Amino acid sequence: MGVPLLLLLLSSPFVEAVFDCAPHETTAFIRSPRTRLAGTPVVVSTAGHDLTCAQYCRNNIEPTTGAQRVCASFNFDGRETCYFFDDAAAPAGTAQLAGNPSANNFYYEKTCLPGVSAHEACTYRSFSFEKTRNTTLEGFVRKSLQVGSHEQCLSACLKETEFVCRSVNYNYDSYLCEMNTEDRRSKPTHLRRINENTDYFDNNCLTRQNRCGSSGGNLVFVKTTNFEIHFYDHTQSVEAQESFCLQKCLDSLNTFCRSVEFSPTEKNCIVSDEDTFSRADQQGQVQAKDYYEPICVAADLSSSTCRQQAAFERFIGSSIEGEVIASAQGVTISDCISLCFQNLNCKSINYDRTASTCYIYAVGRADANMKANPSTDYYEFNCESQFGGMALCTNEGIRFIVNTKEPYTGAIYAAERFSTCSQVVENAKQISITFPPPTVSTDCGTVIRDGKMEALVVVSLDGVLPHQVTTEWDRFYRVSCDVSMDKMVKEGSVVVTTLYEAGTAGTQVLDVATPPPVTAQLTFLNQLEEPLEKASIGDPLILSVTSEQAGPHNMMVTECVATRVGGFGDSAPFTLIENGCPRYPALVGPIEQDFEKNRLKSDVRAFRLDGSYDVQIMCTVMFCAGPNGCPVSNCLDSGTNELFSSHGRKKRSTSPLPEGDTQETLSAVIRVLAEGEDSSDLSLSLSPSNHSLSPSSLSHQLVCMSEAWFISSVVSLSLLCLLLSSLIVVWGLHSMASPKQLPQ
Repeated sequence: MGVPLLLLLLSSPFVEAVFDCAPHETTAFIRSPRTRLAGTPVVVSTAGHDLTCAQYCRNNIEPTTGAQRVCASFNFDGRETCYFFDDAAAPAGTAQLAGNPSANNFYYEKTCLPGVSAHEACTYRSFSFEKTRNTTLEGFVRKSLQVGSHEQCLSACLKETEFVCRSVNYNYDSYLCEMNTEDRRSKPTHLRRINENTDYFDNNCLTRQNRCGSSGGNLVFVKTTNFEIHFYDHTQSVEAQESFCLQKCLDSLNTFCRSVEFSPTEKNCIVSDEDTFSRADQQGQVQAKDYYEPICVAADLSSSTCRQQAAFERFIGSSIEGEVIASAQGVTISDCISLCFQNLNCKSINYDRTASTCYIYAVGRADANMKANPSTDYYEFNCESQFGGMALCTNEGIRFIVNTKEPYTGAIYAAERFSTCSQVVENAKQISITFPPPTVSTDCGTVIRDGKMEALVVVSLDGVLPHQVTTEWDRFYRVSCDVSMDKMVKEGSVVVTTLYEAGTAGTQVLDVATPPPVTAQLTFLNQLEEPLEKASIGDPLILSVTSEQAGPHNMMVTECVATRVGGFGDSAPFTLIENGCPRYPALVGPIEQDFEKNRLKSDVRAFRLDGSYDVQIMCTVMFCAGPNGCPVSNCLDSGTNELFSSHGRKKRSTSPLPEGDTQETLSAVIRVLAEGEDSSDLSLSLSPSNHSLSPSSLSHQLVCMSEAWFISSVVSLSLLCLLLSSLIVVWGLHSMASPKQLPQ
């Protein structure tokens, strides 16, 4: 009965819109927190976490058996259990949402996003957007569009390039799509509950590079000791120390890390997409576990020396008593922390959550009294700033101010504009310069881009004279202000950068019209990202695929095969990646897109094939032209029966490649030794000079001849041997016939 039911469901146009996406669409999920679908699920599975559940549902696979089963949505309990449904909530489906759900209920609904790639829709995460019903964010709409559906609105947000679309307001009656530069966490006081048919969507596809906005920003961690989010365990791992766990959060790809918990005794590290904002009623004290939240700050962190991994330690419901040296109203905790970094005397903060007010103090809890205060949190600064830069947006332009703890002698100037826009000081603790808009003066090289006025500033710190000699020891700042500045003075954005980062460098895209050949290189690297030609069995390696023409989203690996080089005995090819998926994930991991280094990579454990110390890896790489790039492959781990993503694809054996797509076979050779072996004298391998093998190099090692030449050579050698034998016989007879000379 299962197969006819599946065919019947797929034949319905309504259901097809829920379960199946068209070729130009990408299957994604929208998550609704504190929500669950009513009704009886078709499958209940303890799959482990929502990412695994999403992969099963995306591919219509039943977790327990691996059989095909239609999936339109699922509920997740926040721990390990998923409840799969073949229907969705109205209006996408016919089912209804349950009333009075618990805080640990999460509803995931499958949707089809048109015109975006799998990478743009971050299908490597469990959901692309998080929905809050009957809600809107006011005051930060950057672009408004009339679209045909909420799916088109979400796709427009993901495809936006002029600014970072952090959230969306969508009205189902007017089809109005509003894209915001802020979200409910960065501007919580601007979130409004409304009765209109409007939903608010958080973009969950932000990356480490743009999560702090288009201007960049810096991430710092705030620590709360003996604290946790209750009943929500996401991605868990064992890490040796606190810093490794925090780095796990920063590097997390599958989870948009909003918090991380670490147990100093058990070394358990939990990376989560929830935080104290979304789980305000599901948090509290717990022994032997510390809680951390990454927070975006618009401040220069390069001159701050933190004594601990976390820049601040938070004490919930407490405040410090003392003299306030600075304050700000109507700000977020992120703004408050930024002000502390910029004030060289800042030692601690009181932040009033109800009034959104920040108070900065020059003393810490060791030198002042603390008291209980339910509406306020106390933050102790664990860093000491020696050098702070801040920007003020004024009607005259951007006023950039640098404060130093010790007297400073040097210069501040606009990059590449020292002669027309600079300020030189001697033994000063403050230095400032104003950068006018380009409509007033071009002397300082200011530009207007994406609704912001920007300037690139150099602060001379290298001690080299003249000051306009720019070296790697100088500090660069990218400062910006909104173009729509009113008469009041307000703070702008300050980001420590480099001359290269301040340019227009971005992800490389392989144009559809790129003429062949499109080439790439396969390389073995160690954990320090250094090329290597030999390793020991079991060493962790990186298999890297790079191209000067294509970025990582324009490449995919279809197949990788290992073969023995030289040696003795029979040798059979060893398939590592087949149809885009690793056959042995513990030995060769999935292919990952590394946009920071513009490459594809895979984590590999060094191995060798019996009979030789040298292993050659040959991989077939396909190039997909265009901005959408290559699709991701969903692979099944036969050992754990879990789904995972890999940037490979099924190899096309008979059908032609799509227009604009090409492929190339790459190879690399590595020598693998066992413990105690020396590579100086290994009889089973080729010499090191033969490590780079190709058909052309092999042709220099082999001599080929026709059959006639072979026979004539054998006959000639035989006649030569016969002639030599005859000469030996004649010489022997001659020696016997010669008379012996008798002694006198």
